[in-house]
Amino acid sequence: MANGSVSAAIGEYLVLGELLKRDYEAYLAHGETQKGWDLVILHDFGNMRVQVKTIDWPSQLAVNGNLTDGFDFLVVVLIDRSNPRSRFFGFPVNVLDALISDRNEDRKDGKRTLTMSRKAIEGNLKEYEDRWPLLAE
Repeated sequence: MANGSVSAAIGEYLVLGELLKRDYEAYLAHGETQKGWDLVILHDFGNMRVQVKTIDWPSQLAVNGNLTDGFDFLVVVLIDRSNPRSRFFGFPVNVLDALISDRNEDRKDGKRTLTMSRKAIEGNLKEYEDRWPLLAE
């Protein structure tokens, strides 16, 4: 199994490829300048900052991190190494508070969790799978 940084890079490039395939003008962010987001999509109405989170699914079920600040859109990539097709879930930042764990005052880093279990996906997350047109809004 690949380490987390390899999976993260795979996910970012997979999302970039999906965006380019759909004729979005998108670029990969590099370095600490773009802390908090990984890709940018250029639109006539302005730029959209995209955060990509990747997990080795189904062995991992949780996306952890700062899941509501510093970006406009979150794409979660589920890499299933036994299946050649990865799955993509896209979330506008304004819907995330209702989908992720509550803030924990004991946790000083502010990280929260988005659960990507089969039950969650078949339930309230299904509507966000392959929602690429949301990135044009």
